[in-house]
Amino acid sequence: MREALVGPSVVLEKTVLEDHAVLVRDDRIEAVVPASQLPSDLPRRHLGDGWLTPGLVDIHTHGAAGASFDDGQADSCRRALTGLLHGGVTTALPSLATAAVDDLVQAVQTLADISGSQGLPRIPGAHLEGPYFSYGQRGAQDPAHLRRPDDGSVDQLLELAPAIRMMSFAPELPGAVHLTERLVAADIVAAAGHSDGRDTDLEACRRAGLTHVIHVVSGQSTTRREGPWRKPGMLEATLTSDDLTVEMIGDGKHLPPTLMRLAYRCLGDRLCLVSDSTPGAGMPDGSRYALAGLEYLVENGVGVTADRTAFGGSTTLLSQMIPIAMSALNLSVAEAVAMATAVPARAAGLADVGRITAGAYADFALFTPSMHLKAVAVDAQWTDLPSTSPGDE
Repeated sequence: MREALVGPSVVLEKTVLEDHAVLVRDDRIEAVVPASQLPSDLPRRHLGDGWLTPGLVDIHTHGAAGASFDDGQADSCRRALTGLLHGGVTTALPSLATAAVDDLVQAVQTLADISGSQGLPRIPGAHLEGPYFSYGQRGAQDPAHLRRPDDGSVDQLLELAPAIRMMSFAPELPGAVHLTERLVAADIVAAAGHSDGRDTDLEACRRAGLTHVIHVVSGQSTTRREGPWRKPGMLEATLTSDDLTVEMIGDGKHLPPTLMRLAYRCLGDRLCLVSDSTPGAGMPDGSRYALAGLEYLVENGVGVTADRTAFGGSTTLLSQMIPIAMSALNLSVAEAVAMATAVPARAAGLADVGRITAGAYADFALFTPSMHLKAVAVDAQWTDLPSTSPGDE
């Protein structure tokens, strides 16, 4: 099947095209051309005014709509993926928090089994967020299951290497450099996170092939004093890096605007948005949800631990973070959209998603002029979404 998508402004990685059409053949993008050049007999899908963007790419998400990826149940995973799809996400790395290794193995296998299901976002692989993290920077990670990379448990996890796209860990832990080397050899993105280490720890793993850092500021050590000497931590090492891609939870809760601006000024087009969404995404204040065996609360539009001492992931979907980033960082539509599409795709090593360009998958998100999500497509199969803004048709 071949058709032209017409009507909205087309958002590319660095610019926006007016009066252009996107040609789609089967499940791939064929070209982007001026609408005036379309053959008169070519079928057209009229999408109306607004913004046509690539399908959103969320490389750090634990669930949505009351469902979690961590419980290892196919029905829960499908519900969570449907919730993400209805939030504009067409490619996701379902993220698994620290848990018993057997539970992580089961959850990865379940995700592999449902990968490729029609009507759901595509799953290039899981993101193992743990269990190799610092106790001091564990945040909402379950301390009962924190481990060291050199304890032998990684062998069991890497038996499922083809189903794992990313693993995040604390670079200062014993065996972290060797873990990095093993991940790179298995074509898994090695990422730093929940770390109490120093800049030298991050640099050692970077030299071994680490390329990514999860949720900047959150779960990161900062400068400390040893006698008269100041020793930079993970945050300073991240912000001054030259080639690492870095995540930011852009819900306006995890980071105030000042810290969001600091991260963007330091990292520019290497900074991507992630939802870090939980089963609480889309649920009202007062709702409770479970994640990796622990219970959390939705309060003031964000997830918190039961004792309210730490965030427990976000309750905001990626499509809702784009206008937050535009406002906080004074970004154009193209710049903010790239943070939720092209940049995370690059961070995860994904070549065929996150951009509207010839050869990419025909995955799209359609926004109204005021950036409310209106529809989403995976492999050129469209799903219309309920309007959340009656005055913005």
